[in-house]
Amino acid sequence: MKWIRTFLCVGMILFLAMTPSKLAARAQESFVDPRFVRDTDRYTGSILLYHIVRQKPYAGSLTLWLKKRAEAYEKKHKGTYIEIEGMDEATFFERLESGRTPDAYSFFSGTLYRDRLREIDHLNMPYRDGLFQTEVCVPYCYTGYCRLLKTPDADGGKRYYMNDVLAARDAAEEDEASEEKADVLTLDLRRAADLIRYKDGFSLASIEPIDRFTDAVCWMGIDRNTDDAKADAILDFIAFLLTPDSQQTLNALGLLSVRADVKNAPPDASLKRVFKTYETVETVDPFLWQSNYDALCADAKLSRTGDAEAHLRFTNRFRECKE
Repeated sequence: MKWIRTFLCVGMILFLAMTPSKLAARAQESFVDPRFVRDTDRYTGSILLYHIVRQKPYAGSLTLWLKKRAEAYEKKHKGTYIEIEGMDEATFFERLESGRTPDAYSFFSGTLYRDRLREIDHLNMPYRDGLFQTEVCVPYCYTGYCRLLKTPDADGGKRYYMNDVLAARDAAEEDEASEEKADVLTLDLRRAADLIRYKDGFSLASIEPIDRFTDAVCWMGIDRNTDDAKADAILDFIAFLLTPDSQQTLNALGLLSVRADVKNAPPDASLKRVFKTYETVETVDPFLWQSNYDALCADAKLSRTGDAEAHLRFTNRFRECKE
């Protein structure tokens, strides 16, 4: 039996001599399954985003669309929660006055001052002709304007304009026709849809395009006081909204995608010509529009009374907002 003990001792000595390097190497390895390791560079926590309702889609709710997109994003990014709060402009400005600011904003051209937002990285997106990213915000959808014709031969009849800016663009002077009595109405797509859906006398009206212009572009930007980690997560959410899959779902609301490689499909046949016209866009700088809007409205109102100088000022200011 002595030879067995001798053999075992020699075997143990050889084993101990050969294994220290392997044991040391293994000691440096993690004993945690990598499938369950959280990416510590990704932000986890809550993000508050205000959607400020200055314009509405042809049908449905953009606020609800954002909430559904946020839910889809959260499923792919566990631990990140995006709270969407929709509100009108009056409520939004009340909150600003009381110091209640969000982490990010969804807003239409003309709502925000540029200095409310922090600079963001440029997203490499194939934007539709006429659309662009600024240094502080990204466009993610848009709607527009139309003419509502009560009858096929309505062009020679009485006209109605939703606001003075739309009228001044047409060089239209004061018109006595009300919304109900007009034969041709110039207004946004949501109001046109509501008249056809809910008002007697408009059920057979047709929606016609005007031109490629719209100020109803919806943008997204990050509050100037949002920290870097949260800002990176918000920018990632914006990129998610700009994916082809997300952009295609906008059409169900009668909204148009900002991507040139996404084919817009109107939710009903009445919008085909409008969607065709808006395949390329003529729009304004969102912040020039904000700073000039009150003056534009004032000159537009005077223009409708026949004031030629006011109309010239309006035309020049309007052109500047698009440059």
